[in-house]
Amino acid sequence: METYLITVSNLYMIKSNWETENKVIKTDRTRMDLGRTNRRAVLAAVVLNGPLSRTGIAKITNLTAAAVSRITRDLIEAHLIEELPEAADTPNEPPRGPGRRFVELDVNPSGGYILGIGVNVFSQSITLADLKNRRIARHDLKLSNLTDPNVVINRLTEEANAIVDQHVQDRQRLFGASFAFTGAVDPEEGVVRTSPYLRWGAVALGERLTQALNTPVRIESLPAAVALAESKFGIAQGMKNLLAVNCSLGIGAAILSDGRLVRGHDFAAGLIGGIFPPGEPSGTLDNLASGHGILMSLLGDDLDISATPSNRLAESLLEAMANARNGDAATARATADAGRVLGETLVPFLALLHPQSVMISGPLAMVPQYVNACRQALAPIGKQISCELLISDLSAQAAARWVAIDEFLLERDLNLDDLKLSEAA
Repeated sequence: METYLITVSNLYMIKSNWETENKVIKTDRTRMDLGRTNRRAVLAAVVLNGPLSRTGIAKITNLTAAAVSRITRDLIEAHLIEELPEAADTPNEPPRGPGRRFVELDVNPSGGYILGIGVNVFSQSITLADLKNRRIARHDLKLSNLTDPNVVINRLTEEANAIVDQHVQDRQRLFGASFAFTGAVDPEEGVVRTSPYLRWGAVALGERLTQALNTPVRIESLPAAVALAESKFGIAQGMKNLLAVNCSLGIGAAILSDGRLVRGHDFAAGLIGGIFPPGEPSGTLDNLASGHGILMSLLGDDLDISATPSNRLAESLLEAMANARNGDAATARATADAGRVLGETLVPFLALLHPQSVMISGPLAMVPQYVNACRQALAPIGKQISCELLISDLSAQAAARWVAIDEFLLERDLNLDDLKLSEAA
């Protein structure tokens, strides 16, 4: 039987070797993390600001020219970005001097795909787009009954897989999908908490879609999706503080504070339809300022909202909106009253939050009488805190696609080695 003598010197050597090896592992991990962070920064610079030269990327990211050159080479080989042809001098521009011209880089639109899914009472659509969010295909479900989540989810996945099978040759190039949904959503768990307008309870939507589509899926409430999309890529680009309000059959909101969405307890921040507007004790914001409110004002006791299918209510609201735009006096007055109530209700929120902008979206945001009345009610507080009113025309599915590009192209680490072996579209 062999025996081993462990001395203090042996223990010291063992400890020293372990610490050295652990330090090397930590250093390697730190370098890998830094490399991934720098790669995301370069890709984000091109996606958000492209076309850009390598010098321009270096200025935005504060990386060295050598680092930018190395990272862009990897991204080009993975077909995520591409070099643009040099533009020829035009008669209206002075000729460029001698020397090497800057080659600009931009997103390679054919480098991948994303899915955007939008579901509300007006439409249920699945869209496929390239990496510049240029729509490739769209399928509309046009469901007459939205109250059964199993029926809706099964149809969504069936249509989404049909689109992907038809247009995507390599599933590895399908980076992910985003789902913009009307209701309270837990995006961390991918769970719909509640959807009063679709009459859904809790549904594990993200997990079911991820498994059925075989791709990662992000779930967001519709107002949050619009706020994220517009603040990152659209009319509110660069704004870190934004109050976004979706004006549809009901009223929902999202708050962007210092660049982060405010989720609230149980992810219910933004469900403002049940509050009582100031000076209006007779009803809630939904009853007075939403599509429901406009229809109730026009139809009175002839309308039973709880007994009327959501798609029928949506059709009635679209008809009322058309009448208002065409100058029907009663409809225009009801629409303007609803917009005024919304604006007056938002005044205390603006005074509290001091956002850079308040942005309204949804069907009612396309009706001039509604928008003008809301703007007039907000004008005094808006001037006081330098807050402008923005109008978003993003559809639910378009907003979802931008969220998918942000989530799966900019925020997550991509396996470039696999993408280099995979052919772009």
